[in-house]
Amino acid sequence: MANRSTFQGYVRTYGGQDKSSGVAPGVLVASEVITFLSSTATATAVSIGATVNANAPFVLPQGAIPLNFAVLSTSAGGATTTINLGSAANSTGFAQNLVSGAKGVNALTGTLVVAAGVSANTTVVASVGSTAGTGNVTGVFTYTFADGTGQPGEVSGTNGL
Repeated sequence: MANRSTFQGYVRTYGGQDKSSGVAPGVLVASEVITFLSSTATATAVSIGATVNANAPFVLPQGAIPLNFAVLSTSAGGATTTINLGSAANSTGFAQNLVSGAKGVNALTGTLVVAAGVSANTTVVASVGSTAGTGNVTGVFTYTFADGTGQPGEVSGTNGL
């Protein structure tokens, strides 16, 4: 039986400590498996899951801070093939010339990666980088959230329950 839980708010943790310990609650990290065609010259929405265009496009929620992209299934064309990740307004906003021809974890360092997070819900797009590959790339896009509201000893919920 498959069980899933979806939350509309931020999920935070005290790292196993009691709320009265004075530690600040940390926002948990989120991730999504995405797939895209590595040779697309025009920035195109990436697909959720392991199949190109078979699922809904991947949309980051407002306040999301992209962290990294782990390449699981590489593009063909050699270990130096590259892709760009970004938004419709800035196709290299998350990463420019990210290596997609070799498995590995790549930090996202583009201009849209800021401490405040993305300013609006943002559809993630991919396009070919400076060294074109062929075929699909599948990987894990990891992000966290800008939530400066967590305070030490905070009680969850509106009535402290």
